[in-house]
Amino acid sequence: MHARTLIATAFALALGAGNAAYAAAPFECPTKPLEAAQAAKIKALLPTGDAFDKIDQLNAAVTTLKAEGANPVLVIDNLIAAYCPVVASQSGLTDAQKSSRVSRFAARITRTVFAIDGTDEIILDVGFPPSVVDAINAKARAAGVSPEAWIQGTVASALK
Repeated sequence: MHARTLIATAFALALGAGNAAYAAAPFECPTKPLEAAQAAKIKALLPTGDAFDKIDQLNAAVTTLKAEGANPVLVIDNLIAAYCPVVASQSGLTDAQKSSRVSRFAARITRTVFAIDGTDEIILDVGFPPSVVDAINAKARAAGVSPEAWIQGTVASALK
């Protein structure tokens, strides 16, 4: 396993493990916000609204920051720090919903930063209800493949 994959996996696991604790605590953004000029620049690169709806813009933001020589970990940190206040300002969301959105964004941006390095694939995050995940897992086991491979094969077949 590559070091990048290990870092991203560890980060994603840490996010998942902490979700319950974060959901119970009041929502807060990082205590060390970005410098105003840097925050404005990064915010301008980020898609408006839900970043998951505008994957091309999210990828472009990552590409732009990395082209400027930013360390991948700093790209991730800076994008999360810029995105967090956007979520925090959404008054219609509970603290748990805000935490969930920032956690999803953090996991997504981590995979995006490391995926853009050397692959031609784009990773999409798609949420499924537990009953659908159970069905996917059962179908994947029956086919002798991972749930991810089963989903990928099923979508590829459907698109033909």
